[in-house]
Amino acid sequence: MQPVYKKSLCCASCGNTELIEILNLQDVPLAGFFPDKQQLYKECIYPLKLMLCPSCKLVQTDSCINPDTLFKDYRYMSSIGLSTHFKDLAKLIDDRYNIKNKQILEIGCNDGALLEPLSNIGAIATGVDPSANICKITKAKGLNVINSYFSYKNFNTPQHKNTYDLVLSNNAFAHIIDVNDVVRGIKNVLKPDGHFIFEVHYLKNLIDENQWDNVYHEHIYYYSITALNNLFDKFNMTVIDFEEIPIHAGSIRVTVQNIKTKLSEKITDRLNDESNNICNLEYLQNYNQQVKQHIEDFKTTIKQLSTKYKIAGYGASGRANMFCNLTGLNKDIIKFIVDESPERCNRYIANLQIPIVDIETLKNSDVDLLIIFAWNYSKMIIDKTKFKQFKYLVAFPSVQIVNDYDQLNGFNSI
Repeated sequence: MQPVYKKSLCCASCGNTELIEILNLQDVPLAGFFPDKQQLYKECIYPLKLMLCPSCKLVQTDSCINPDTLFKDYRYMSSIGLSTHFKDLAKLIDDRYNIKNKQILEIGCNDGALLEPLSNIGAIATGVDPSANICKITKAKGLNVINSYFSYKNFNTPQHKNTYDLVLSNNAFAHIIDVNDVVRGIKNVLKPDGHFIFEVHYLKNLIDENQWDNVYHEHIYYYSITALNNLFDKFNMTVIDFEEIPIHAGSIRVTVQNIKTKLSEKITDRLNDESNNICNLEYLQNYNQQVKQHIEDFKTTIKQLSTKYKIAGYGASGRANMFCNLTGLNKDIIKFIVDESPERCNRYIANLQIPIVDIETLKNSDVDLLIIFAWNYSKMIIDKTKFKQFKYLVAFPSVQIVNDYDQLNGFNSI
């Protein structure tokens, strides 16, 4: 049986052993662990640091968690909050590639939020996902899903080799321990002229907006275009396009072609730009102090507010697990956290015993201040909670207390 945790000793992309620390979060929980009553006192903390590879410029964690621990029993559902995004994405892909009767493979398909609109358009869409409980939900929708990890070995078969016009992945490409094996697998299953299109959080947003709550074990990599270019170049694949998108508080949608070709001016311009900021060691090393100061600012604010308000939270995401544990929030300060996912309700925030409840509990409570943990969904959450005149606390990119969404500054919410 594999251990839950082991320390990474070299860069996952290029193998360099001289990694440089840029953030140390000490011992923190697994962000996706939401214990039920039987697991309530199960300790679940592991070391976590962010490291820069000075050779290939990949920012990555220094730890590997056994994938079965993270993904076999998974509590995140893409369709909650992202259905419209994925319908729009399916249409965009169709507009560009005319996907009717095209073979598409989605890595990390979750509950089929993208598979379904792709199939409705007429694509021959197959998903692969390791989460057994989530795959049951996907299959119940009549979608084609393989309950497995995507890897070169698992998909190096006549059924899959050179089969797919497109390979897609959304918010999963940062979760893979052996990223070289997965890229090799993607190249192998794509047709020679095929494309790999993926969405992943962007390192620049993480650094510039203090998004330390999005640093956790499950997110092994924090990509720049530079690091991605270096990764795919080894496999004679080319990053041909990217676009910055607001999803998950700042992501990039990247397109990679399964051939070696000259980089476009758009890509070379971004590589030059990143060399001055998110691929610059001095720029990155300021992040550690920024995070410490931000956490202290929040602690000062919440200490004052806890004497005046009855406080709850909204959005029991992985971000909430990280935020509560790193700021010292507990059930004495925050009564409960509301979440819309049935996969999380009636569970708890890891290590802190803060209960996760449905919105009806909030309606029947005396809470008058809400901490929005899923702060990238602030507009949606504020709109849903107008049944009472709450004050809202949003901590990113700076600590703010508002009465309505229009008063928030500093980021684009969906």
